[in-house]
Amino acid sequence: MIRAYASAIREFSSNARLYLATSLLVGFGTGLLYLFFNLYVLSLGYDQAFVGLLASLPALVTAAAAVPAGLLLPRLGFRRALTIGLAISAMAQVAWVLYPTRPVLVAAAIVSGLGTVLLSIVSSPLLVTVSNERTRTHLFGVQFALNTFATVVASFLGGHLTKYLGAGSGGTSAGYRGVLLVAMAVTLAAFLPIARLRGMAPAAAAQRPARGHWRPYRPLLAKLLAVQLVASLGAGMTMPFLNVFFHVRFHVSDALLGSMFALSSLLMGFAGILAPWAAGKLGKVRAIVLSQALSIPFLLAMGLAPVFGASAGSFLVRTALMNMSAPLFAAYSMGIVPTHVRPLAASLLMLAWNGGWAISAWISGRVQVAAGFTPLFLITATLYSASIVMTYVIFRNVEESTEAEHAAAQLRE
Repeated sequence: MIRAYASAIREFSSNARLYLATSLLVGFGTGLLYLFFNLYVLSLGYDQAFVGLLASLPALVTAAAAVPAGLLLPRLGFRRALTIGLAISAMAQVAWVLYPTRPVLVAAAIVSGLGTVLLSIVSSPLLVTVSNERTRTHLFGVQFALNTFATVVASFLGGHLTKYLGAGSGGTSAGYRGVLLVAMAVTLAAFLPIARLRGMAPAAAAQRPARGHWRPYRPLLAKLLAVQLVASLGAGMTMPFLNVFFHVRFHVSDALLGSMFALSSLLMGFAGILAPWAAGKLGKVRAIVLSQALSIPFLLAMGLAPVFGASAGSFLVRTALMNMSAPLFAAYSMGIVPTHVRPLAASLLMLAWNGGWAISAWISGRVQVAAGFTPLFLITATLYSASIVMTYVIFRNVEESTEAEHAAAQLRE
């Protein structure tokens, strides 16, 4: 496995390396936001229902804008899309920090969704474009690992930064605001590698496809979308609120919370590195299904365990197992469609993920107020299980297909 990675990394193009640097910086900033934004909003005096609304809005906007962004990507090109997305995200972060009133927090959450869709829609098509068959799975694995390792550092440092920047043990808003400023500064540094990308002009991103180019792939795209939607409905119930869950149920400190999320991201990164090896042994689809299925018992243990140690340990194992499948699914979904369909496929997958996430996160905030977290973990486990079964039933017969046209033909009804 190490030899395979070393050989693949040596073949990475300069554009691939620059995008990995971009992903590393954006991942650090996103890690700080993910861990502390909910707590920042709570420290301002807002309730969990409002936190749920803020968690759902960016995902809802991202879902609504995903398909238009995917169709616009060939005109913008990868570099311009990344630049615009990063600028929009920075604007939202400035508003959160400087004007944390209810209307501004809501408006900035909507704006941040627009930035997210541009940053995210580029990722999979760009990685496929700057790689070849030998390096593709490893490039997806390295990108996933670097992104999560950045979150490791962000989570660990962030848990201590809140104290040094003013939050102290009480978790006041001043320290959280300072952490968000650090997140913004690091995210803005991603402009540097983006500016050095070459050959990422609109013509290089993709040739303008003919009208109706995607129609032969409708059955394949619909099934990818269905699997993604069911999984996202489950994820949105609990995943945006794990920091709140541990904060409320077990009263963990910011430092401990940061260390936990840092360790979970570290394990997630190693799982991403192992993903190509697992795919080589089992095939992509079986590796995706097995890693996700093994995570379900730990998800339930995390939500139902009465003591912190058992819940935290289950959280770490679940995170590694479930997220091992992420780079495999991304590479697989892009690999079974041709070049001219990839931007649309990526946008549809984003639509499904963020649409389901937005709906369930909005519902989750209200369920938390009314009934706590226990029913949410049960719902998440049920929906994850359904997605796993769907993935195996739908895609097991196209596991070894290398021609996109052949894969689509096998799924055509």
